[in-house]
Amino acid sequence: MIHAVMVYAVLTVRLVLAGVFLVSVLTKLRTRRAFGEFTTAVRRLGGLPTPLVAPAAVVVVAVEAGTVVLLAAPGLDGDATAGLVLAGALLLGFAVILARALRRGAAGPCRCFGGSDEPIGLRDVARNGVLVACAAAGVVMTSAGAGASAGTGAAVSPAAAALCLLGASVAVGAVVLLDDLLDLLR
Repeated sequence: MIHAVMVYAVLTVRLVLAGVFLVSVLTKLRTRRAFGEFTTAVRRLGGLPTPLVAPAAVVVVAVEAGTVVLLAAPGLDGDATAGLVLAGALLLGFAVILARALRRGAAGPCRCFGGSDEPIGLRDVARNGVLVACAAAGVVMTSAGAGASAGTGAAVSPAAAALCLLGASVAVGAVVLLDDLLDLLR
């Protein structure tokens, strides 16, 4: 019973992280202007020299896309440990960059998910921290033996997988629309 719960928990974590990164990639690449706004955010928040800003923005989007692939299509060992580790490392890096930008007094939106004009804040750092914890939990559960079943589809019932997808979709929506949800609650 516990193993089955862990299998579905790993599957849900993978779906949440893959969904978050997929939305992130698509919103940055949806138009030339959107990518330009993201590049501007990279310059403002990252503190990079100007010649490195555009290449850094391209690398971020490429690594995010690769993370989606690793989470969605597990490796030869049948689990998605590489995707979970990459997602956690990337999100931790983003949290550190945002925290440093806040400490420097940088303002403006991060453009993590496209068009929000809300300036960066501790909520963005906290959001990434929660997602890092999800990735870490996924790695721990995978190493405990749940990941192989969730990765290959073995012993995963279609109905339960659909529930995992539904729950993950709600979580992705909450992450992506965090600024809007917080505005509603104010």
